[in-house]
Amino acid sequence: MAQIRDVSKRAGVSPATVSRAFSDPGKLSKDTLKRVLKAAEELNYKPNSMAQLFRIKRTNAVLVMVPDVANVLFARILSGIERIATEKDYFLLVSDTKDDPEVERAGLEMVETRRADGVIQLGERGLGDLIADPAPGQIPFVQAVETRSAHAYPIVQINNFAAAESMASYLLSLGHRKIGVLAGLQDRYVTSERLRGFRSALDSFGIGFDENLVEYGAYSMAGGAQAALRLLSRNRSLTALFTMSDEMAIGAIRTAQDLGMQLPHDLSVTGFDNIEFGKYCTPPLTTVMQPAERIGEVAMTLMGNLLRGEITGDAEQTLGTELVIRASVRRLT
Repeated sequence: MAQIRDVSKRAGVSPATVSRAFSDPGKLSKDTLKRVLKAAEELNYKPNSMAQLFRIKRTNAVLVMVPDVANVLFARILSGIERIATEKDYFLLVSDTKDDPEVERAGLEMVETRRADGVIQLGERGLGDLIADPAPGQIPFVQAVETRSAHAYPIVQINNFAAAESMASYLLSLGHRKIGVLAGLQDRYVTSERLRGFRSALDSFGIGFDENLVEYGAYSMAGGAQAALRLLSRNRSLTALFTMSDEMAIGAIRTAQDLGMQLPHDLSVTGFDNIEFGKYCTPPLTTVMQPAERIGEVAMTLMGNLLRGEITGDAEQTLGTELVIRASVRRLT
């Protein structure tokens, strides 16, 4: 295998010039660069990419911090991130943080110690929640999915308020008035935004909000099953469940069926996310389509732009959602 000294000898330049031809070609004259590249091609020389990255203090690795890697939505977002990362020659490091702030802080240290170039955060904590007074550009950081309004870095998000309002309005337009809510974790921004959208829809129809018809739980099938059991055990007159994730909705469907309810005749159920499983549960799930793969693609594109210095500060992209109507909801006569 040809070495850098072989190329330098054939091109009549120093080894440092050969190195510069691959790491910073703009500093060479056109004639010199042409001779080096011609010699490298003739000798089938392959530059040491790791050595190049070391010299420019880049790893080409991006850390993705995921609150729950088993969650189907996050897996789909990761798929979108990976597609763009592969296309742009970045490596991905994935941390299943379990929503632990200390694990997330350790992830930021990977950038500070140059083991990764930047961080894509899929959890709710922003950069300022994890380190005090971060300097602009100190850590290349992109946040997706669970973003708060205040930020000084690129984000990609959906409008959770508008999406939830649209789904709740759909239920109300079909005549449902006794609607229970299976909310996610109570202290989450995404939960509060979706609940705010639900309440806005009630207001538009002149219906009061009843806190007793809300149950909180983990964004999982088990969390939805448990929250549904608590809610339905004390109120069997509900005609619909407004559920804040598809996984929760699938768990709720199982609970309702275990209680002897026929869906959607006795109870309509809606979800949020449009995961693949929702098509195949019984009945197929009416839900909000959240463009998970596209969220990942945009997040990784923003990260690449950030690392190349093409964007700075609070670049923001809000992606659209839409209702996916299936058989889990019926119109009341």
